[in-house]
Amino acid sequence: MLLSGPMSRFWWWRLRGPVAGLVVLTLTGSALGIERKTPAAERKPPADRTTAAEAHYELGVFYHERVFSDLDQAIAEYEQAVKLKNDFADAHYHLGLSYHTKAKLGVDDKALDRKALKEYKLYLKYLPKGQLAEKTRQNIKAVESRLQ
Repeated sequence: MLLSGPMSRFWWWRLRGPVAGLVVLTLTGSALGIERKTPAAERKPPADRTTAAEAHYELGVFYHERVFSDLDQAIAEYEQAVKLKNDFADAHYHLGLSYHTKAKLGVDDKALDRKALKEYKLYLKYLPKGQLAEKTRQNIKAVESRLQ
């Protein structure tokens, strides 16, 4: 069954077969530990960096959708995703969106706005005609106006 709309953003609906098993294995050592967080020093990078990056990206989407309670966790997962796969355009967009959202929700933090701007521009660098390109350009204008 293919899902569309808001439900398609939840990572557990899209995982099948060996990818689902790898995500579970990847998440065991990730920052996911809702009750128990594993220190970064204890985490070992998985063999397949692209799959691990995608797992962190999906977790970021999940946490971002729970904005108020998990935005910091979303940022941490997106940061891991782009660290593992620097050209992961969607992760750059959503990391920028998370920084942007955090800056708007809380403190008017210029540092967060600058981080958001950087990530939005990286999205356009890696996927200039992507599905989120127009929204990214709009967000860049909004962030730039906040920085003035």
